Amino acid sequence: MNELVWYLYHNKQQMGPFENHQLIQMYHSNMIAADAYVFKVGWKDWRPVEEAFEELGIKPKEPPPIDQNLIAARRAGAPRATVSGRVVVHNNGQLAIGQGVNISTTGIFVETQDQIFTIGSQLKLSVRCKGLAKAFNAMAQVIRFNSDPRFPIGYGLRFEHLEDAIRSEIEFLVKAQNKDKEPDRIAT
Repeated sequence: MNELVWYLYHNKQQMGPFENHQLIQMYHSNMIAADAYVFKVGWKDWRPVEEAFEELGIKPKEPPPIDQNLIAARRAGAPRATVSGRVVVHNNGQLAIGQGVNISTTGIFVETQDQIFTIGSQLKLSVRCKGLAKAFNAMAQVIRFNSDPRFPIGYGLRFEHLEDAIRSEIEFLVKAQNKDKEPDRIAT
């Protein structure tokens, strides 16, 4: 017999009650973030969702194998520079603050646990990173959210428009960091 005994704390919001099978379905549909908490009637405290897998009957997902060749090919197509610094991301309704991980003239990866924006969302950014002379603002689109704990958790954002001065500064930073990675050229 299914009973409404489970509660979920997800994206800063409490939801429920749910039946056991509802939480299982939500988990397998990727509707529950890795940092979510659950509570069951009779428990004293909230617990991280992975601590309830056995009781729910959920087998943890195996992360897909890392394809280093694919990663290298993507990076070769759009060289990036490693950055650190604060990035504020918002859509005039919701706001996330994260850390810059890498940047190119086409986009930036922002590390944050706040999974509040959806793929395709248009966002406003305020970026202040070491290696860039000054902070800048830009518009970007969410192209992915990485939740695989083997890599930084956060958003891959594609710039929609960059001022020429900012684009030049990012190009300089990327070239400076990647100059040792270029293959040696043979003089002809």
